[in-house]
Amino acid sequence: MKRILGRRYDEHLSKGRAFFDRHGAWAVFLARFMPVIRVVGANLAGISEMPFSTFTLFNAAGGLTWAVAVGSLGYLFGNNLPYLESILRKLGAGVFIAICIIAFAIWVSRQMSNHEAQVRTWLTRTQQALGFPRFQAWLINQYRSNQIMVINLSIGLLLAIFSGWMFGALAEDVLSHDSLTLYDAGISRWLLSLATEDGSQFFYLITLLGSSWFIAIASLLTNAWLASRKQWFQIGALSLSVGGGVLLNILLKNFFLRPRPDFPNAFYHESGYSFPSGHAMLSVLFYGMTAYLIASQSLSWKIQMRLWISAVTLSLLIGFSRIFLGVHFLTDVLGGWAAGTVWLVVCMGTYKLAQHSQVKILNNS
Repeated sequence: MKRILGRRYDEHLSKGRAFFDRHGAWAVFLARFMPVIRVVGANLAGISEMPFSTFTLFNAAGGLTWAVAVGSLGYLFGNNLPYLESILRKLGAGVFIAICIIAFAIWVSRQMSNHEAQVRTWLTRTQQALGFPRFQAWLINQYRSNQIMVINLSIGLLLAIFSGWMFGALAEDVLSHDSLTLYDAGISRWLLSLATEDGSQFFYLITLLGSSWFIAIASLLTNAWLASRKQWFQIGALSLSVGGGVLLNILLKNFFLRPRPDFPNAFYHESGYSFPSGHAMLSVLFYGMTAYLIASQSLSWKIQMRLWISAVTLSLLIGFSRIFLGVHFLTDVLGGWAAGTVWLVVCMGTYKLAQHSQVKILNNS
């Protein structure tokens, strides 16, 4: 190891010893479940001078647990494969895709939660590399006491510009019946061919979470909770986000006048115009703003990341459910996400500036 690492050997050795002092026993135990790691784990434990008795105990416990777990899983899957296959056939490929989305979201949430310093550094570098010098200089001049706010507003502006550009490109395709819209019907038919009765029922429940009546009730309950805490600015931000989003969606639908898809084999049918998707747009606005307001309550980084990832994942699943059920095209959903993101960033920025101005007035008084 010294030959391989060279001058970095001492540095990595000190880090390794610190790690094994804190997590060594469980690291040895869990290493039995990971290929390659189970081979080098013993060497790393020895180099870090882990007590031999501790290593033996947890290594043996890990090996025994691994053998029982793998053997039991093999037995259960081997004897119940026809049953599992029938379940998969009932649920269909759509539910499998949804499970993959959720699993990926959990993995991303854990990575971002456990690497706070790296994520913050990446956000700062992104803001510095892609930000606008004059805009940042103006923000710093106006809000010198809050550098984090400057970074958040700069990144929010970049996100709004990108989402606005994306919506404009989609709107152009919808009006000219070109580019991505040429594949809309084919994508929808392919997803409908994968649909099953049980899978469609599952996505119908998911789509209800983005319906106007559900979000209206959820918004009222959230505002009631905020009112009990006398958080009037937060109530205004959520009301502006959802209420303004509803009006904006109605205006956009009546401007583009795009008919809804009409597939004979769709699980159910809806009336009204199609572009942009109201479910996709409102899910971004309600769940995004709710996550933002809760995350701003001085919560830990880990909880904030989980809130944001949950909001994004739920919006993705609701949007996907609209395509899978055959009531929206792909471009409708993408347009809803893009328009919702632009309005969400505007509402968050307005809320943050208004909140900061109130604090400034109170401090001056």
